[in-house]
Parts: sequence; structure tokens; C-alpha cells
Amino acid sequence: MRVLLLSTLTVMLVATAVAGGAETKAVKVLIITGDEYHKWKETAPFLKEVLTRAGHKVDVTETPSKDLTADNLARYDVLLLNYRDTPKGAKDNPASVWSDDNKKAFLDAIKGGKGLYVYHFSSSAFTGTSDFDKEYEKVLAGGWRKQGNHGKMHEFTVTVRKEHPITAGIKEFKHGRDELYQNSVMLPDSEVLATAFSDKDKDPKNTGKHEPVVWVAAYGKGRVCENVLGHDVEAMKGLGFQTLLIRGVEWAATGQTSYKLPAGLKEPK
Repeated sequence: MRVLLLSTLTVMLVATAVAGGAETKAVKVLIITGDEYHKWKETAPFLKEVLTRAGHKVDVTETPSKDLTADNLARYDVLLLNYRDTPKGAKDNPASVWSDDNKKAFLDAIKGGKGLYVYHFSSSAFTGTSDFDKEYEKVLAGGWRKQGNHGKMHEFTVTVRKEHPITAGIKEFKHGRDELYQNSVMLPDSEVLATAFSDKDKDPKNTGKHEPVVWVAAYGKGRVCENVLGHDVEAMKGLGFQTLLIRGVEWAATGQTSYKLPAGLKEPK
């Protein structure tokens, strides 16, 4: 009964959060997970629920070794990474480990025009010295990698820095308790869409600067959107995060967005 109540509450929260935005143009999404330092068994279903209620068609793979193939990836418009390779994950879920063929299929798919949405800590996957690890950083347009860090979790304001289909109509919004990533690798061609101020008064480890939290780039013919917000389900419940997620996925797939701005994010006149 407790599990059922929690599940029902989650669905109600998601339904409330996405209310007010028009249905998106449905795109086919594959969430790639199965390993991560964070609670991927909670975040992956939540990501799927938000995107499904917004009109997207979403599958989740917890076994990338089986599903990252050229034939399977051809079925999707956009790939969403909720993944980070770890020794524990490799032991607990061997099917989460990417083979060389899986890595090639992933690179070829994005380069050939598939969209890519990079969620939170996924930019810290594959941080070794292999050719693939180096190429992975280029695909992701940077991110946490090895040198990223953050202070204690807290609420903060996200400020839009560039007009873009993903951010259209948004100037800023209050974001709930979350990790604020700082010192991210930023590649020259990355376009920063939104930042948040890393306040030293909140934690001495913070930088005292505006840090990028959402940015876009291209890899071959593929469009890439990275959003470092959303440490856990609690941090993903806000209208701001979910709007950026829904629009970011659609933009990565199509280059456009059809999801209208929810009333809760509109500036008062």
C-alpha cells in the first residue's frame, strides 16, 4: 500500500508540474541508464513520466550492452543519458557496461543526426584516457568531467542568458534544493543558455560566479543539450526544470520546440 501511495503521489506531482504547457510534437526518446552514482532507479522513471505526460514516446534501457546497437538506435529521435560508468555498476549490472561496438553505435548515431540530451552527472561518464573517452567529452560539449564540483545543496535562481527555443519566454525562475555544478568544462562552440550564481555565502566552496547550468552544441549533424540540474527526484519537481527538460529533448530531436510556457513560469504583467 505504501508503494502504491508513493507512486500515485509522484504521478500527481508530475501531472501538476506539466499542466499548462501544450502537448509537444511527439518524438521517440531512449533513456540510457543502468549505472550511475546517483539514484538512477528513481530518476529514470521520473524522467520518463515527465516526458511521456508531455507527449513524447519514451523507452528506458538499463542494459546498454544489448540496446546500444545501430539498428536499435535508428528507432529513436533523441537519446537521453542518465548514465555514469562505475565499478559497482559493472559488478551489479554487467549488462550496463558499454562494449566497443556500443560506443561506436552511440557516436555514429549522434554524428549522423540523432539528438542527445545530457542529464546531470552523465557528463562525468567515461573520463579515462582512451580515444572514446576523449571523443565522449566532445560529444557532450563538456560538463563535469573530472574537475567539476559543487557546494552543499541549496535553492537558487536560474537565469536565462540567451534567447533560444528551449528558453523562450523564460527570464529566470526559482529552482528547488539541488546541487549547483561549478567549474564545468566548456568547449568553444558551446552556447550557454542559462546560469545560476554560485553564492559563497551559501558555502565557502562556491565560486562566487555565475555557473552554466544549461547549454547546447552540435556534434556532427546531431544537436546536443546539456542540463546539469536535477540531482534527485525532489530537485526535478519544479516547473522550470521540467520545462527545460521537455523543450530540450524536443529541440535536440527536431531543432524546434512546441511546448508552450506553463503559466507558473510566466512573468507577471
